[in-house]
Amino acid sequence: MDDKERNTHEETPDAPPSDHAVEGEGEPIPARLRAAVADLARRASEGERGGDEIVREYEERYHGGVRSRLATPNAPIEGVRPPVKVKRVGTAGAVSENERKWAALAHASTLLTALVALASGGLGVLLTMFVPLSIYFSFRKRSEYVAFHALQAFTIQLVGTIGWLALIVVGTIVGVALLFVSIILMIVLVGFVLAPIIILAYILFVLASFLLPIGMVIYAVIAAVETWNGHSYRYPYIARWVDSQMHGESLSW
Repeated sequence: MDDKERNTHEETPDAPPSDHAVEGEGEPIPARLRAAVADLARRASEGERGGDEIVREYEERYHGGVRSRLATPNAPIEGVRPPVKVKRVGTAGAVSENERKWAALAHASTLLTALVALASGGLGVLLTMFVPLSIYFSFRKRSEYVAFHALQAFTIQLVGTIGWLALIVVGTIVGVALLFVSIILMIVLVGFVLAPIIILAYILFVLASFLLPIGMVIYAVIAAVETWNGHSYRYPYIARWVDSQMHGESLSW
């Protein structure tokens, strides 16, 4: 009997102690893992600090206080160059008193052109209409506001004087040609009716053509007042053409 028990102990020399050999029990949890779980449980139990304060601590450590800069949007950000504020010439509030005066003078020169045209039979406009053009060349590299309005003033004077003169010349040629045809048609009596109609139409045409220089003066007065007050006035159709000449595209001030 003793021999059998001795042989049994010899066959199983590495049997674990009885307190660890209980059926169904797993391996023991490492101490380091238990400490980590306990730390997570402690952090989760801290309801107030677990949310905002941890996020704030992360921001302060890695982003230099992003939330504080969001609260003060004008605060400079380290390493980022602040944008440079560029003065936009031609906008209200950004025009100096000198710019306002020269822009208004360019538009007011249209009145001088109209008066000289009446006094000299249209010959004097060859001098006065170049006043806004000289202002344009003087300010084209110094003030976009003055250059734009000076070029507008020159263009409207060109249309109101040379354009009007060209319109009268063409209308007169057409009227004379029609009158000559009506004289020929007098042979068949049709010309006696047609000739008075052509003469009346030509008179109405000449009177209507004066709307061109009159409109030039009216628009110039409005533009002179607006630019004197620091605003930007755009002539119909002319302003878009001036934009295309100065910038290659239409700008809206």
